[in-house]
Amino acid sequence: MLRAPLILAATIVAAASYAQQPTVTPWTELHRVAIPDDLPAHPRVFCTADDLARIRADYAAGDDYTRVCVDETVAAAQGYAATPVGAGDRPTPTHFRRAATLAQAYALTDDEDLGRVALALLTWAADVCPTIEPTRSRGIFTDSTLSEGAVAVDAAMAYDLIADAPFVSGDQRAHIEQDLLRRLAWESGHRCGHRNSSNWRTWALAIIASCGFAIGDRELIDEAVNGAWDPDRNAYLYGAVQQLTHSLFADGIHWERSMGYQYYTMSALMYVLAAAQNSGIDLWGDLPGILGPFEGGAGHEEFGPAGPRSVRAMLDAPFYYAFPNLSFARINDSGTRGLTYHRIYELAWRHYRDPKYAWLISRRRATDENAPAWWSVWRPAGDPLAEAVADAHSGEVGWRLRTAAGDRVALVQNVQAPADRAVTVTGWVKPLEMDGGSAHIRCNAGGEAVFTDRVTEAGGWTQVNCTVGPNPEAAPGTLREVRLHVFLEGGAGEVIWDDISATVGGGGAELAHNPGFEARSADGRDTDFWSLVNSAPDVPAGHFSLAEDATIGLVGRHEDGCTNFPIGGFTILRADAADESALAVNLTWGPYGSGHDHPDRLAIAVYGRGRIVAPDAGSWGYDNPMHLTWANQTIAHNTLTVDEVAQYPQGASDSIWASERNGRRVFGVQRLFHAGERLKATRVTCDTAYEGVLMDRTLCLVGGYLLDVFRVTSAEEHTCDLALHGVGEMTADLALEPAPEGWLSGGYAHLADVRRADLAGPVRCVFADEEDALLALHVPLQEATLIAGGDPTRSGQPPTGALISRSVGQSAAWVTVLESFADAPSVRDATVERDADALTVTVEHADGRDVFTLEHDPDGRISLRRLDTGGAALAEESAVPEP
Repeated sequence: MLRAPLILAATIVAAASYAQQPTVTPWTELHRVAIPDDLPAHPRVFCTADDLARIRADYAAGDDYTRVCVDETVAAAQGYAATPVGAGDRPTPTHFRRAATLAQAYALTDDEDLGRVALALLTWAADVCPTIEPTRSRGIFTDSTLSEGAVAVDAAMAYDLIADAPFVSGDQRAHIEQDLLRRLAWESGHRCGHRNSSNWRTWALAIIASCGFAIGDRELIDEAVNGAWDPDRNAYLYGAVQQLTHSLFADGIHWERSMGYQYYTMSALMYVLAAAQNSGIDLWGDLPGILGPFEGGAGHEEFGPAGPRSVRAMLDAPFYYAFPNLSFARINDSGTRGLTYHRIYELAWRHYRDPKYAWLISRRRATDENAPAWWSVWRPAGDPLAEAVADAHSGEVGWRLRTAAGDRVALVQNVQAPADRAVTVTGWVKPLEMDGGSAHIRCNAGGEAVFTDRVTEAGGWTQVNCTVGPNPEAAPGTLREVRLHVFLEGGAGEVIWDDISATVGGGGAELAHNPGFEARSADGRDTDFWSLVNSAPDVPAGHFSLAEDATIGLVGRHEDGCTNFPIGGFTILRADAADESALAVNLTWGPYGSGHDHPDRLAIAVYGRGRIVAPDAGSWGYDNPMHLTWANQTIAHNTLTVDEVAQYPQGASDSIWASERNGRRVFGVQRLFHAGERLKATRVTCDTAYEGVLMDRTLCLVGGYLLDVFRVTSAEEHTCDLALHGVGEMTADLALEPAPEGWLSGGYAHLADVRRADLAGPVRCVFADEEDALLALHVPLQEATLIAGGDPTRSGQPPTGALISRSVGQSAAWVTVLESFADAPSVRDATVERDADALTVTVEHADGRDVFTLEHDPDGRISLRRLDTGGAALAEESAVPEP
């Protein structure tokens, strides 16, 4: 049962606000967090004097982790100190990373030689910075505010760690503060074209906060924390307070409605929260929510309800957005595959002591606790194995990687190399078993990727190599970063890697650290300076379970294994949250969240048997034409397309950043959410995606199958296409004829091998690949045409097919029963009866019959009667909207 009326109340309040014109609050009345009159002495931005004292004491006491971190930092700094400082016409992000590393090493050791090189790098940057005209996207040393964020963090950290050093003169301090840090803050931060809720503004705040706290500029600090009125743009520039109380909804979902951008925004906020905390400003605690529009604020109306807000809701949301195996439906512009560790959780653990944060941290440390020093283990797909073994090409230790089909894993290290010289990369691999897998090294440098030969057959030790060519425009002495990925991917396999080498021209000094994997990391924590400062040494195992009820923010609810985000507009129904193989579905219906949203209201992604079996189109990359012509077209999503045109605001636009216009908004309204013992259900309507068209979707999850009822009504006649995209090849129990060439246009044109058939009644379709199958027992309640085709394919993604049910008229309804299975489905048949008040759907399955009564009224009830194979009643349950 739904135990929290506030969920539906929040939905109704949010929907009602779209039609109302509430009072606009003057910006002067916004809540402001006090800025201290006096700031601490340096260092104060991303570490403090107390942090450094603790680290030095731990090093002296022989703490293994501290020794690994400090020794790696100092060794890297000593390498940088031997490189010419001012090579090239301007510093690159690599130079700022070096300056930060050199300053960190100075702060840890008092080695003035290292500190002076950091000073020289910052002085060079300050000399050059005033001469550089910012790009249109407000980059100075990079192309945009987004990329400038890392530059500002490194520059501020470097300056903060040497600012009070005896070798830094007053003139040098003034030069760096005025000509570098303040200019970065104003040009790339304050003047960023994004003013309020977007991830761009959050990264602008990271720049403003880093530089503001480093130079002690109270005006910049106040803007980073509280925001600022900009009279030139007649707009309020959001600070962290507004980001946390308006851009972040009351259920923990960020305005852009993408889990990938949720994490990306966390990354920027982390720097703001950390710097503020070190100067006595607590942004981790509760803040009053913004309850209505205010002068110069963002145009989206997701305000309230009243009550305290904090970043904690943002951190909690990903846990409950996940499917049972912790994977994510990759809805909108999101490449994030599942619940993922992020360094902000280390800070959050210190503040909240939340056992699920400890669980996430401990889980990650247990995975990487044996990673070789200087290397990290990257698992972009699946759950591959990476571990040290006593089988080596030389020395005593090799590194074993093992993958199943679909897994990817790599050992990763960033190598600093001369930009004007070729770099030869070699490695030795011993392929033990190979079944489709490929062992190779990928080298990324300057936007280019170079690969060694691929080893695909089992055998003995084999050397692979490649050469990363020089940058012909690089000045002598200029450094670049070459990122080594020592891979096993593309299929199942097991290999041992050893002796990964990177040298200039195949000779000279070794550029890769720990090439033979002999040195080991200490305890699973990252070994960079940030982690040394912020990661707790003893984090308990913690605990997290989707089977336990929880609250997310003020109104997000997780009950009986199901999750409802009533402001962000995601509903996740799970048949059994404790069973990774159990069926689940994600329904997206919330307000349009900027150009990173997609035209996909009322779309579903279906999960079963441990993987997503009916995926969302996701993001194809902004430079890929398919992102516009496929991913941003409604037909690529598991929802309704009208007249072969994408939902508003995409429509017929040729922009991947199509946005709401002229005050017209798009959103769904949740009518019902029910997380019961047997029945998990939700119902959502939307009349804003197409003018004059009301879409209405009801989902009922019962045991091993999902009942999907989609209704559409309009005063005008339309062509309505309900799409379902499933993993594998689609077959149907009726004959399909090839469609005429050119019959479909727009996004539809990407479908391959298009076939069609007229439907006179139910059709049984199955999507299947080598692993599993998905049954779609489809019942259109009017004349329909079944359209089938193959979806466009993407590297690293399983192929999918499309089932499109087309009806023409003023109204239509479709009933579909979905079940994920291996050998044979349990569902046998489905019949539908319709009268003036309701639809009655009977689903026959191996254990009996389920009879659903679904009232036509959008605010009507759903009733379920379960009968055994003999027709005897087993149970009844009803889902009723809260008043």
